Amino acid sequence: MTDTLTKPSPHTGDPSSRRGLFLLAAVLGLCVIAIGSYLVLASYFLRTEAAQTPERAQFFASSIDDALTRLEHLPYVLSIDESTVNALVTGETAELNPILADIASRAGAEFVFVLDLNGKTVASSNYRDTDSLVGKYYTFRPYFRDAVVGGAGRFYAVGVTTGRPGYFIAEPVRDETGTIQGVVTVKIGFNDLNRALSGNGELVLVADEQGVVLASSDPDLIYGYMAPLSDGDRRTLAEQQQFGGETLFPLDWTPESDRRARLDGTAYVWTKADLEEEDWSLHLLSEVRNSRRQALLYVAGGLMTLLLLTVAASVYRAAQLRSALALSNADRKRLTREIEERRNTEKKLESARSELAQKEQLAALGQLSASITHELGQPISAMRNYLVAEEIAANAEPNALWPQLSGLLDRMQRIVDQLRLFGRTSATGATAFPVQETVIAAAQLVQHTAREVGTRLTFDMPEEPVMVRGRPERFEQVIVNVLRNAIDATEGMDEGVVDLSMAERDDTVVVRIEDNGHGLGDLNIADLSKPFFSTKPSGKGMGLGLAISGQIINEMGGTLHAENKADRGAVFMITVPTQAASNG
Repeated sequence: MTDTLTKPSPHTGDPSSRRGLFLLAAVLGLCVIAIGSYLVLASYFLRTEAAQTPERAQFFASSIDDALTRLEHLPYVLSIDESTVNALVTGETAELNPILADIASRAGAEFVFVLDLNGKTVASSNYRDTDSLVGKYYTFRPYFRDAVVGGAGRFYAVGVTTGRPGYFIAEPVRDETGTIQGVVTVKIGFNDLNRALSGNGELVLVADEQGVVLASSDPDLIYGYMAPLSDGDRRTLAEQQQFGGETLFPLDWTPESDRRARLDGTAYVWTKADLEEEDWSLHLLSEVRNSRRQALLYVAGGLMTLLLLTVAASVYRAAQLRSALALSNADRKRLTREIEERRNTEKKLESARSELAQKEQLAALGQLSASITHELGQPISAMRNYLVAEEIAANAEPNALWPQLSGLLDRMQRIVDQLRLFGRTSATGATAFPVQETVIAAAQLVQHTAREVGTRLTFDMPEEPVMVRGRPERFEQVIVNVLRNAIDATEGMDEGVVDLSMAERDDTVVVRIEDNGHGLGDLNIADLSKPFFSTKPSGKGMGLGLAISGQIINEMGGTLHAENKADRGAVFMITVPTQAASNG
């Protein structure tokens, strides 16, 4: 039997290898498309920029022409003015100075000045300044030479006195016979022009016929020359002192074509426009890299869009998988939530049961306390009356005959008083009452007890009455209970003090009762409010005061809080809503 060997087909192979080759081909194809798109877009944006720049360049050139001719009428108007002519003829030019200063200020000219036939400045708008032109000679300036022979002078120069560049316009001053008596000159500052060019966001240069930059949006390029200066040009500039003390320097300027040039190594789209008023040229330069950057942004945007579409497809596929997983997670969370809700319900039920049991206990205790106080009240009163009668008959001091029996009666009376308070109900409903009056009434009831133990009571309450809604006699019980607890806490101290203060805050009334006693220890208001819980020794109380007080404050919609002070003692805070808040 002959075995037949089968060669693997070139179209079959490892699936992972085929996927790798496909991915590599896709990446290479994408790179080719991106590079080609970049080249096409860069060329398009460069052509667009080159087509748009001539119009912008001509706009800048026209704006500079307008700036140069803005005040060209002013020298002529001043030259024919009678005051100017008379001042030059008579030589009395002092009165001309303030007139020129006012004209320069109103016209927006940097300087307006008058020269005599010798080129001396006889009046100037800056006559008050330290760099005044008055008395200076400018016979070397071309604008003076042109005007003194009857022509109109125009010249750009850096002021030899002020050091500031400007454009000078001069006109001859003629008398009635037509004889030239002097020259009127107006200087237009170039600093404002430079600032205006800097605000357009493009690189703009204004150069004279020798190629020296006179104005630019980049101040560092001013006084640079775009082409080498001849010896004759340098001699002329020196004679005319056109650039004053400024140093001219060569620019790294290389024209590459009619529309492309390099400046300081940076490639620009170059547009040139000529000015009408002067033999100057304006050069508008737009960086080539701006067009390339714009093309790169477009390509990057396209790639990002493609990437986002790819990611979106992947996200959609992953979302389908997550949807199935989310369904199972939702069932698990729902079950967990139901278990948690059941636990919370059980806790609330247990709390409700505990609260119901406590209320039932308090209700039963109230009925029991009413019965006890009724049965014991009269016998205790009879026994006290009997002891008092015996003391009166024996002419003895109070509690002197049978002090132990008197003490027992006092203890029994206090217990009955607490039981009476616990079981007491009011026949009237809730009414509006002033808190201050109730607090004062409660304080009067405990003043005697405070004096006996040597405790000082202080009060700080607002003068204006603060109204709350409730049962005033029950609120009085609360204040009495808390004051008595505070007085008991300070008993036996050298300087026992109980401070009661009241304040109104955000539609609530807060009554603070502070003492410097032994404090609460590790207890809190929940412990102290339990029925029959007491920190006092036997016979001093039944532990019902704070339980009753808390119930009364809760009925008024308020809270009772207690805590230890930072230094010593405790503070009880009773917070109840005002009448306005209760009605709302």
